[in-house]
Amino acid sequence: MKKLCVAAMLAATLLGCNVGDDIVDHGGIDVDNLSQADLQNYADVTADALTVVAKAVKDCAENLPVGNYNECYIPEIQGNIDIAVAKGRIKVEKQADRVVIHTIEAMQFTTHNAITNGEVISFTLDKNTDDDYIMTMNNSNQITFKGMFVNTTENDAKYWSTESTSPVTYRYNINEVHPYITNGSAIISGKDNQYFTWSADADGDISVTR
Repeated sequence: MKKLCVAAMLAATLLGCNVGDDIVDHGGIDVDNLSQADLQNYADVTADALTVVAKAVKDCAENLPVGNYNECYIPEIQGNIDIAVAKGRIKVEKQADRVVIHTIEAMQFTTHNAITNGEVISFTLDKNTDDDYIMTMNNSNQITFKGMFVNTTENDAKYWSTESTSPVTYRYNINEVHPYITNGSAIISGKDNQYFTWSADADGDISVTR
């Protein structure tokens, strides 16, 4: 069953397996043997991907009545974000105090980031992969999240998950150069329960600590 789930993930279907954390724990990145530069690069890719999804959420949930849901494609956004979106689709559900987000189709993207060398990455917030893979955005644009990334084009695929430890805040207006996330922290996990922390400051700069 696990091999079938891995195959499904590599094909970016990511449906029906419910073993996302288990796959990361057994086949995830080797955090303890990454350089500081690699840690920074993983954090930058992760933060950029979350920002792209957050922008899609804001657009998709705009004027959505409480109790309703909407489904939207994840578009490429302009600005100082090194991600080219190939495809992806989200479902947003409007509640009184927040929006709940899952991916219907994993976001697939490429980046020039050194850890990926322009290869295809998939990002999923699919509750069918794991029950707690989800993003929420409250009415103050504070975001909590847990999801998984897969470098899908390598023969030896690389997996990592990210989970917020304190909410990040999404910021964007037409006078800003690009959307960004601020004032929060998260962990990135790899194999054997290895992890490190990344955080965003008030200016949206991303830093990492082991």
